[in-house]
Amino acid sequence: MIRALPHRSKPSLHAGFTLLELLVAITILATVSIIAWRGLDTLVTTRARLEPEGERVRSLLTVFGQLDRDLAQTINPTFFAMTTPPVTILTIGGQPALSITRLAPGEADAPSALQVIGYRLEDGFLVRSASLPMRGRGAVAAEEITNVRLLGGIKSLRVRVWNDQQGTWVDPLVTQTPAAVPPAVPGQLVPSLTPPGVEISVERNDGTLFRKVFLVG
Repeated sequence: MIRALPHRSKPSLHAGFTLLELLVAITILATVSIIAWRGLDTLVTTRARLEPEGERVRSLLTVFGQLDRDLAQTINPTFFAMTTPPVTILTIGGQPALSITRLAPGEADAPSALQVIGYRLEDGFLVRSASLPMRGRGAVAAEEITNVRLLGGIKSLRVRVWNDQQGTWVDPLVTQTPAAVPPAVPGQLVPSLTPPGVEISVERNDGTLFRKVFLVG
């Protein structure tokens, strides 16, 4: 007697994911997406916050670079028979200002010309003024001066010079220093009219203070 065996279905080779597996995969993908979005959002926010500060720092470095070039070209008062310092600190609008008499830029074979450069604060801006090149010494007319605003948001400016005799930084607006060549004494060195170094301190409106020392000449 022949008995029929029960029919067994073959396992499908194209079985899909179950609903539970799909839910787990979707949950994992959603979690990874949220983490990636939060990281990208933090990166964009940090960049947006630091970009203005980076621009201000670049502007400040540009100003310091221009100051460095101006002070590096300070004239030697002995060569031009000057009896006043080529680097002076004065007061304009209640704030200290820096005046520099430097060699004007020009061709290598052209006669030397002088140029008066000034740095001062005006309405919260650090302003650089420059006169036209002059072949000789004399007064500078107002219409011959070019003013350029270099840096905004500035609260205060401080300028000090290095005093070799005292071996320290001094503020000429507080400490009186001789403005002319003293009488020559036999066997005694005459102090130079030009300070070897200038210290510039710039304070922004947010209280951040930047300080840099420049060599003169």
